[in-house]
Amino acid sequence: MKSWRTMISLLAFSLLGAALAPAFAVTTASELTQKHASNNEQREAGSSNLTAYENFDQHVMTEDIATSLAFPKALTTVIDKAQASTHILIVTRDGELVIIDNKGESARFSLMLDDLYTKGQGGVLDLLIPSQFPEDRTVLLSYSKGNDSANRLAIVKGQLSLTSGITNIQPVLALAQAKDTPVHYGGKLLQLEGSALHTKQGFLVTTGDGFDYREQAQVISSQLGKVLGFTIDGKPLANPPFPDNPFIFSIGHRNPQGLVEGSDGNLFLHEHGPDGGDEVNLLQQGANYGWPVVTLGKDYSGARISPFSTYPGMTGPIVDWTPSIAPSSMIYYSHGRFPMLANTLLVTSLKAKALYAVRAVSNEYISTKIFEGPGERLRDIALDHQGNLLLLTDGENGRVIEVSPRGN
Repeated sequence: MKSWRTMISLLAFSLLGAALAPAFAVTTASELTQKHASNNEQREAGSSNLTAYENFDQHVMTEDIATSLAFPKALTTVIDKAQASTHILIVTRDGELVIIDNKGESARFSLMLDDLYTKGQGGVLDLLIPSQFPEDRTVLLSYSKGNDSANRLAIVKGQLSLTSGITNIQPVLALAQAKDTPVHYGGKLLQLEGSALHTKQGFLVTTGDGFDYREQAQVISSQLGKVLGFTIDGKPLANPPFPDNPFIFSIGHRNPQGLVEGSDGNLFLHEHGPDGGDEVNLLQQGANYGWPVVTLGKDYSGARISPFSTYPGMTGPIVDWTPSIAPSSMIYYSHGRFPMLANTLLVTSLKAKALYAVRAVSNEYISTKIFEGPGERLRDIALDHQGNLLLLTDGENGRVIEVSPRGN
């Protein structure tokens, strides 16, 4: 059933959240950050406390690495430290893999994805190259599959060759629920490495609420609006927080995009709010992030979605962007190429067409806009072997832009 509900329905879900609160006994965002700042307060704090970012865009230069990319969706790199070289990999909405070698030469390969669905926000969504590569050449792809009346997020694995593309593609996991909307898939992939949850083949994937199915984000038996945990063989992670639904890692998400692990093992996730209420969360296993019971945004019509901006047992964001910036991807920067960015989350945005830095300052997380040179929607971000930033722009003529320190 679609989610254009009355306020009574939303209140019913809020009561459900209260009833389930003991199951989600996790550290709250206020306890994690001690203080939550509004968007304007963050910007003011950013200008005073993050002076290292001042005029960042005036101290860098840009260069196009690739152009004429048709609706690119994700960017990643394969770095050979011994050879001091980088291969850049881009996947496009319609199922193409583009590989650019260290000499700037590119090759294009078709991805043989079963039942690929490319309408709306659908298509190929993400590519993850696990840390075991190239000893183990298995990689993961997420994409939407199906048709207008029944489509869903799927994850597959395949064997990557930098000279012949991805072959031997096999299914890993597909959402149990189908939907009839071409939006809000999530699909961001992460390998668990430094945290206590680490297993050699442990992964997370974000799933969207399908837009018209937003109440499903609070239904534990539904895989919509969740973060799921799985192994390379499509099995649940060990010790799941919801044993009856063992793939569920966390609940209460709208359209989660960026997903990274910091150097200290903390997991960070950002997601799109409706009109306002874009947010960064400290991701914890078993936590409820509130959607749609809790939101700091409004419906696109201007209507109020929920009367609650906080709720007992539901974890609030560490950063809120209102108005929306439409965050699209994220990395954790720890390279020495840009010392001022050390231990910083770098967030690309679509609507704001800018790069944001998010860092913990005085027991709170501060967001600062640091770069908007391209003036285009930014879809993804990665690093090369030197620690330069690689930005992927969005649209029918996407490109990869290298951002490096001026004078180097």
